[in-house]
Amino acid sequence: MNIFCYSLLVLLLASHSRLTTSQEVEDEKEFDYIKGSGKGPEDWGDIHEDWRLCKNGEMQSPIDLMHERVQVVSHLGRLKRSYKPSNATLKNRGHDIMLKWVDDAGSINVNGTEYELKQCHWHSPSEHTINGRR
Repeated sequence: MNIFCYSLLVLLLASHSRLTTSQEVEDEKEFDYIKGSGKGPEDWGDIHEDWRLCKNGEMQSPIDLMHERVQVVSHLGRLKRSYKPSNATLKNRGHDIMLKWVDDAGSINVNGTEYELKQCHWHSPSEHTINGRR
């Protein structure tokens, strides 16, 4: 289970570190995660010009974490944490709960790459699935 959780974290961090125009949205009414809705993952690249890269993605949200293309990477070693006390804002945005740190909250280091802690969020229902179940 620890390897699975660690792999999930690495997968999510890796996908966020490669985004060049990551655009967090406050209101997700423009899109959803439902196939065939006209606003689902297959349509994201057509909704906004800034989201055009979603047309080319081969493995983007939502992801079934048990899909054969998802690989468990066990050789990365331990997650190195360097947390600092920091004020934060917890916000219910309707589609998710977001925690955004105000100051320097520290970082985590994965396989030699350091990631500053800026914000994290939880979706309900979950974006991702395990064996097709949210």
